[in-house]
Amino acid sequence: MDMQSVSKSYYTALSMVHDLTTELYERVHDHKGNPILDEEYLYDVIQEYKKIVRGELDMIKSAARQHNEAEG
Repeated sequence: MDMQSVSKSYYTALSMVHDLTTELYERVHDHKGNPILDEEYLYDVIQEYKKIVRGELDMIKSAARQHNEAEG
């Protein structure tokens, strides 16, 4: 994997994290813009967010690993 491909993988992963973070912000507010205070709901939403974000961050590590393996 060349450096440009690694950079593109980083961008793709972090762009997704950015979008997910924006979505999370919206999900922790109701339709009137008030923060949701239901702790069980918040826990579930945050757990889902963390699971997906971890996957995206693993994509960064994987891209670096693939580059390093290809380089020798």
